Amino acid sequence: MVITALTIEGARGRADVRGQTGLNGVLVFTFDGTPENRIANITVEVRPGGGPAHAGGPNVPTPPLRPDMSPSEMSAAIDSWIAPFVAHDDFAGVVLIARDGKPHAVRALGPADRARSLAADNDTTFNVASIGKRFTQTAIARLVQEGRIGLDSTIGQLLPDYPNAEAHGATIDQLIRMQGGIADIFAPERASIPRSRLASNHDYFNFVSSLPQRFAPGAKEEYCNGCYVVLGEIVERVSGMRFEDYIQRVVFAPAGMKRTGYFRTDRLPPNTAIAYQRANGPGSPYVDATEQEGLAGSGAGGLYSTAGDLLAFDNALRDGRLLDAKQSGWVLGGSAMDGRNTTPLAIQGGGPGVSAVLYSDGHWSVIVTSNVSRPLPFQIAAAIARALRTS
Repeated sequence: MVITALTIEGARGRADVRGQTGLNGVLVFTFDGTPENRIANITVEVRPGGGPAHAGGPNVPTPPLRPDMSPSEMSAAIDSWIAPFVAHDDFAGVVLIARDGKPHAVRALGPADRARSLAADNDTTFNVASIGKRFTQTAIARLVQEGRIGLDSTIGQLLPDYPNAEAHGATIDQLIRMQGGIADIFAPERASIPRSRLASNHDYFNFVSSLPQRFAPGAKEEYCNGCYVVLGEIVERVSGMRFEDYIQRVVFAPAGMKRTGYFRTDRLPPNTAIAYQRANGPGSPYVDATEQEGLAGSGAGGLYSTAGDLLAFDNALRDGRLLDAKQSGWVLGGSAMDGRNTTPLAIQGGGPGVSAVLYSDGHWSVIVTSNVSRPLPFQIAAAIARALRTS
């Protein structure tokens, strides 16, 4: 990352940064007040925006897109702009641009399954990695809306048999904000666990809950896959349903997400993209990266979806078909609104051979699902979002 601006006032500091993916961010530091001025807390906000001088990010030219383009004009512009990346076998996936919740241009490019020479199409499902965390948060919001839990409910109250007593004081709010200190699903101990033992959120829960805390709940903020696995277990216990079944019932089905699910990688449904990464850096052959993940996803991510289904989720959340206005605003990261909620949303997920992005402001939406590694798919999405002024 490059720091573009830095200000420090008393016990607080702010750093505006720009990353190689083309995204901008703001890091707010709180110092502990000691003579050493150690950092006590950091909050992070990621934004799809960027100044004209950096449009598109490194090595990604500004796309020739205008908001007034017709669907056919925009599709043709995307094809010509992205063609060099496809020709060099650097990008494969689906790019969807929606206007007012309706697809405006959708392009499917490159292979979904290299071993079987199958091309991606508009209905191809891709691993969307950490975008799944927003589905978990939506399920939690539904339980809050129904009065079955509160943001101040703790692990100790909801999961009294949680094996690590130090975690019992962590609240729902701290888990959502990644302040729970739960061990990560990629902890070193995972190397000794067969993939077959990680086939559900509950399996991941059994793993992370058996490990020591990384820090006391609320002590700091740290990216926390384990926090969302624990949230998934809370959903399962409170709802009385398997986590995966509850998400299907309260998120996927009412949103009309017909090709989304926590698919097992040993029996993927037809027209599902295989994750690929370069074997030895840029230009080297692609290798199947599927076995670097568990057998299935969890509350932290790893489920499969299509670009169209991600748009359906965004629309259902904004239109109040999943939650009431208050909880919809919370999940979107804003506040309640009358009618369609237009809070800007920027979420992404990545891993070996996996890159997925959803940018939306309720007017323009940019969605990229890809089965090649970041940063290029992220750069592509960020460049399109800037061109359409979704930030």
